[in-house]
Amino acid sequence: MKFHSHILYRGFSTSHLLAKHYRPSWGEMKPPGTISVTVLGTGHNRGPKSLLLDTGMTRYLVNCGEGTQRILTEHRSKAARIQHAFFTQMSWDNVSGLLGEGYRGLSDVSGVALTARTAGVKKLTVHGPPKVEELMQLTRHFADCETTDIVCSGILSKPFVDNAFRVRAFPVSLSTADTTNVLEPEHKRVKFDDDASKREVTTYAYYFQTLQPRFKLDKEKCLARGIPRPVLESSAVLSILDGPGLTLENGTFIASDEVTSPAPFTPNFLILDCPSAEFIPLFAQNQELLSAITEQPTEENLHSGLSLLIHLLPEGMFSSAEYQSFIDGFTKLVTDHSPLNQLPQSQLPSPDVLTHMVHHLVVDGSGCIPPVRGIYSQSTILHHFFDAHVYPLLHDVQSANRKKAIIEAAQYRPSPFDLVVYAQPQMQYCLRPWTGFQTPEFETLDETRLLDEAFDPLYVTREEAETQFATMRSTLDEHVPSASGSSSSRPVSDRLQEQHGCTQTDFTQPYPELTFLGTASSSPSKYRNISCILVQISPDDYLMLDCGEGSLNQLYALHGSTVAGDILRRLRLILVTHMHADHHGGIFSVALARARLLQLDNPGESSLLPILAPPAFARWMTSFCDLFSHGSIVSLFILPSVYISPCPTHLRPPLCPLRLDSAYAVEWKSLLDSLQLEVHPIKVPHTGTSWAYMLRGRRYRLLSGDVEEKKSQACWSLVYSGDTPECDDLVEAGRHCDLLIHEATMSDEHKDLADRARHSTLGSAIRTGESMMASFTLLNHFSQRYGRLPMLDTFRPSVATAFDFMKVRFDDLRRLPYYVPYYKYAFGKHWDTQQAKAEAYSWRKYREQHQERPEMAVVPNSDTECKQTKTVCK
Repeated sequence: MKFHSHILYRGFSTSHLLAKHYRPSWGEMKPPGTISVTVLGTGHNRGPKSLLLDTGMTRYLVNCGEGTQRILTEHRSKAARIQHAFFTQMSWDNVSGLLGEGYRGLSDVSGVALTARTAGVKKLTVHGPPKVEELMQLTRHFADCETTDIVCSGILSKPFVDNAFRVRAFPVSLSTADTTNVLEPEHKRVKFDDDASKREVTTYAYYFQTLQPRFKLDKEKCLARGIPRPVLESSAVLSILDGPGLTLENGTFIASDEVTSPAPFTPNFLILDCPSAEFIPLFAQNQELLSAITEQPTEENLHSGLSLLIHLLPEGMFSSAEYQSFIDGFTKLVTDHSPLNQLPQSQLPSPDVLTHMVHHLVVDGSGCIPPVRGIYSQSTILHHFFDAHVYPLLHDVQSANRKKAIIEAAQYRPSPFDLVVYAQPQMQYCLRPWTGFQTPEFETLDETRLLDEAFDPLYVTREEAETQFATMRSTLDEHVPSASGSSSSRPVSDRLQEQHGCTQTDFTQPYPELTFLGTASSSPSKYRNISCILVQISPDDYLMLDCGEGSLNQLYALHGSTVAGDILRRLRLILVTHMHADHHGGIFSVALARARLLQLDNPGESSLLPILAPPAFARWMTSFCDLFSHGSIVSLFILPSVYISPCPTHLRPPLCPLRLDSAYAVEWKSLLDSLQLEVHPIKVPHTGTSWAYMLRGRRYRLLSGDVEEKKSQACWSLVYSGDTPECDDLVEAGRHCDLLIHEATMSDEHKDLADRARHSTLGSAIRTGESMMASFTLLNHFSQRYGRLPMLDTFRPSVATAFDFMKVRFDDLRRLPYYVPYYKYAFGKHWDTQQAKAEAYSWRKYREQHQERPEMAVVPNSDTECKQTKTVCK
């Protein structure tokens, strides 16, 4: 197998670029030619209930829950046209995906708002809850870059109007003491015994009236009248649609009515968010909403009625008798006032197809098809070709029941104008042209197909890869004889045996077990989510190292709802390294899910989730509670209140000691004692308040079967770097640790970018591990440039790279370096593309350097000289 070495070039036409990015002023913009509604997320397994409206020129988000950005990224939905966001509730489930931070100019971003900014959107207009703007203002204190400006539209006082829609918002409020779980079905809802949970819940219904074009240009009539095709493709045709007609170069005058016909009808639609059964009578009796739908507007290009009703509901509510009664009455009212009765048949779909005047799209979380697919491909490849224990299959691939349910759901193909359709990801309803429901071809999660799709003969065939993997296994068996054994029977590393005086016959180490839920930096990609490591330190205790957006989704994807729920119940602590959102943006989703589960188990009792974080997190937590009124769900320990910071200069190693005069420190020490854990923060120079952590815990031995017993005389040690460049204090503090998890955001070719953002490269992270004399170094936190795998293919006996959903114990570590040289054969196309881009970047930097110093502008005359101009991670 031979990898390609090439540089990709693009040729751009100036006129093409001008035409592509030309946007006329609002005064001259006409109704768009296409309008569609796409389901981004259905709400399944705590995922987002989000929609995307697309007019071809502008995109509108409806709700932006956690995970929305990753869905947009995977399906290549460009953020550059997202200019509006409509929110149906001021709830964390609806707005959590809007937040973000990153490094502008480095293509490392997080959150839809900042992704839009990087794509060129300077202003994002939000519609609905006034507090969304306040929420975004609060996030700016932990963002290191400029985010998209968030502007409230004032839709509550007057309709929002652009060239596609006139939109009216109808707030419906209910005073309730049960707001933390108002989105839950009745039988699952739990009550929080907290005065803060007693508040007024407001949900917003949005009535979208489409602006109708007057005429449609008939190309057949145009060609029959002799209008040249170049004229049809130019702006001259506007004089036909907007004026009396068009005069050709030969003097022929063509009147508008000769080459136009009435534009096809485009229906209106309503988005209705009903969080609980208590809201049903409020909607049924809302005369303002009912009047807006039935009254004929005075504007010529608007009409009354609607043909699509989108329901955002808890699972099971749509089929309830009370909701069906409401829908029956509502549908009758809309049908009686429908404009379809007065329109000519030429403007409508065929009556054989259009059998119902109102269609219902139900978004209630019941759809089981996952909204993203890249994670299944990645994990299946690693599981099959490398290590079935370290790289487990995800729940949807592993569970026979889940696979069967997904196959059955994928076979469901609704007709374009079915009366009721339950939403699935990427399902569309096309309004202009009015073709109704369009369901994409869903690919089932079949292991054989996922494996076959991984290989592209242009880069590496499966046969070539299998040969390399056989060599890998042979080498692994030679150096690590027990590699083919079960996870519980593998010996600890030789280094750990020397340090702790234990042998293979003494014990194996079931804990700590580390699960990487996110290994990317700044923003999620198709294959990697942002920072989160789940650490199981005992049979009943888990903690998290950072918790970026989407961590809860990752946990559900790996384990399914039942096992994930058990883990959340046993989650005892989250350690936050710094206040960039890709390291803490998922905390409240995890905390809320945990609180709901514990309340279901023991109604009326509360168990707060302890969090150790920098001081800025206190302001963020207070603001969260004020904006969302969820009551107390976390117990916050602020680093300077618990530890002496900065660390006294005379202390070596530089581990911040506990305060002896703080009540918080006493409570904190009690928590750590209950976990039999030591936590030592280490200051690192990423931001002004960035920390690394050293953890020490008790070892366990596996005596027989599932019986585990503590072995108090031995401890394990783990260092988690968070985000940091090379740091001497970190090296000294972590000396001789068992495991170093170190960020390696950039490859060595991008050292200038890493220095600018105060990150580490692959080379510097490896050097840190060597200087620290760590038993093992796991590289983590990779830039989106390396979505599949980092640019490392050299064997080092104590260095490996992390992947999402990877589960490792200390006994597993010694095998991982043998996989590193072979990842590129599983992901040949991605490896080759990265190599080409790195080569192009090195050449560009080389040219820039020699343009500044012309006397050195000598073209390399050999490959050897060329390679000397680049920094290569050896």
